[in-house]
Amino acid sequence: MQDVGEDAARPREDAGECVCDRPEDEPPRRQLSEASRADRIASATRRAITEKMDEDPTFYKQFSELLEETIRAYREKRLSEREYLNSVVDLASKVARKDRGRDVPESIRGDEDAQAFFGILDGQLKTEGDELVAGDDAAAIAQQIIDIIKSHLIVDIWSNEVAQNNLRNAIDDYFFDVLRDEKGVDLPVEVLDELELKIMDLARARFAA
Repeated sequence: MQDVGEDAARPREDAGECVCDRPEDEPPRRQLSEASRADRIASATRRAITEKMDEDPTFYKQFSELLEETIRAYREKRLSEREYLNSVVDLASKVARKDRGRDVPESIRGDEDAQAFFGILDGQLKTEGDELVAGDDAAAIAQQIIDIIKSHLIVDIWSNEVAQNNLRNAIDDYFFDVLRDEKGVDLPVEVLDELELKIMDLARARFAA
C-alpha cells in the first residue's frame, strides 16, 4: 500500500510547472498566449519607434506603417496567432538592427547620419530631364549636406535663430549653386521648401550642440 505521507510530500506538477515552492494562496502561473506575447512586443516596438522617429523619419515611418498593418491583419483574422507573433518579432528585430530592407550605397554603409539624410533625399530629387537622381548621387548629396551642417554648428544653435538662418542660407546656396546650376537637378520651390524643413528637423534631432 502506498504511503500517503510520501505521496503528499512529493512535488506536484501542474501544466508542466513545479508548484512545490509556491505559496498555497498563489494561483498557478499562466503562460501568455502567442497573441499576448505579440501584443507586448508590438507595444515595445511602437514605443521605440516613437522615441526615435525624429532621428531617422524615413526609416521609422516605414516600420511604423508595417507594424500597424501587421496588427490590423491579425485583428481582421488575416493572420493566425503564430503568424502574428512571428511577424512582430521579425519587425522588432529589424528595427533594433536598423535593417532598411534594401541595400544602401556603399559610400554610406555604416554611417547612420548619412543614411538618415539619404532617406529623406532618395527618390525626391530629379534632373531637369525628369529622371530620378541615382542612389549613389543622393548619398553624396547627403554627405555634403552633413558637412554643411557640421561647419555651421555652434553652441546652442537650436536656440539661436540667427545661427539657424545662416545654416538655412548655406543649404539654400548648396541646392541652388551646386545641385541646380552645376548638376542640373530640378528644384521646384515646393520640393525645396519641404526638403529644407526635413533637413533642419533631422539636423536638430541628430546634431545637438
